[in-house]
Amino acid sequence: MGLTVFNRRALRPAVGDGRVMNEPHRGFWPVLGGIRFLLAMWVLFDHTYNVGPAERAIPVLTKSGLMAVMCFFVISGFSIHHSIATRPDGYLRRRFLRIFPLNALAVVIGWVAWSVLGASGGYLVPSEPPTAWQFIGCMLLLEAFLPIMISFLYPAWSLSIEAVYYLLAPPFKKLEGRPHIPAIMIASGLFFVAWPLFRNEYVAGRNSYWLTAIVMLWAWLAGWVAYKQPRDRRYLVLLGIAGLAAVATQARFFDVRNFGSAAVNCVAWIGTLVVVFYRIGDVGGRTAAVFDYLGEISFPLYILHYPVLFAVAGSLFRVYPNLNWGVTHVVIALGAAMLAYHWVDKPLRLSPGTGLSPRVADQFGRLRLWANGFAFSRRVMRTGVPGSSKVSRIELTR
Repeated sequence: MGLTVFNRRALRPAVGDGRVMNEPHRGFWPVLGGIRFLLAMWVLFDHTYNVGPAERAIPVLTKSGLMAVMCFFVISGFSIHHSIATRPDGYLRRRFLRIFPLNALAVVIGWVAWSVLGASGGYLVPSEPPTAWQFIGCMLLLEAFLPIMISFLYPAWSLSIEAVYYLLAPPFKKLEGRPHIPAIMIASGLFFVAWPLFRNEYVAGRNSYWLTAIVMLWAWLAGWVAYKQPRDRRYLVLLGIAGLAAVATQARFFDVRNFGSAAVNCVAWIGTLVVVFYRIGDVGGRTAAVFDYLGEISFPLYILHYPVLFAVAGSLFRVYPNLNWGVTHVVIALGAAMLAYHWVDKPLRLSPGTGLSPRVADQFGRLRLWANGFAFSRRVMRTGVPGSSKVSRIELTR
């Protein structure tokens, strides 16, 4: 028997022969992580115009993050197809732990800023006071079904839609090899391109996210198909044309004002498609570690930056308005994202089973000790300790 030598191309037979190895190489995932971070920063830079004076915001080529969200959906569809194809057991639990804790944290931050700090003046303030039911609905990601969006939680509109797509992944998996998915993509894509003919409003209008979920499904399915059928030029070309057509028909929603704003939208869309269909990029070592980390904090950065900046704008920036600069927004948002990742997202997602790992339990135990110690120290300062003029360190941390 002769010795057969395989190279990377040999391990990837042509699409359609039934033997396509869909598992991307390890060095590709950090590349996707780096792209997710760039897209999150794109949205953050755009939103600096909503939280402070325009002349202090981060200079950008386009003030719309719609294309960034579309590219997010493409990467999400690719990643979700990989997740359910390689590890179907525990799929819904993993998705729940990925999105619910950080979304709940975002809602809590927004509620504290509104109800406790009284951040009722300044930027991102709702036109009408949000109700308790709105906060509960946003906590449960019901924006895709009910008109409950709160202005300082606005980025969650795409998360509520993505949660619906997560639930659709199992039936989509059963439809593989059938014409249903291409038909759904065509219908959704045509509706998206023709959107201005039906509704004269932003495609992510605050009271119609169920409709937005339908017309943007094709972008998520683009990533889904890219995982199943890598290097398929037919899909790549058709999806590329559909995206460019959408930018043309909805130029105002993508904030296309000149060549630069048009170019950044088109390059982002085509570039994302090419990367996921051809799986471009293979990094390792420290570069992979950095890209992985940036990818991990991209979700907390995206979902938390609005409520965090709303809280800061209604408190710190009120007292010190000279600090209200776009650069300050970026620093605060990145800091909040890193803290949330290390203290909430990473511990919950990486803990084994349904409970918390010993390390996580120890972290939350320390938080409880610090909270108890802080409360005890305040009580001591107000009333003193009977029978003693000193307070031991043990008492302050029990």
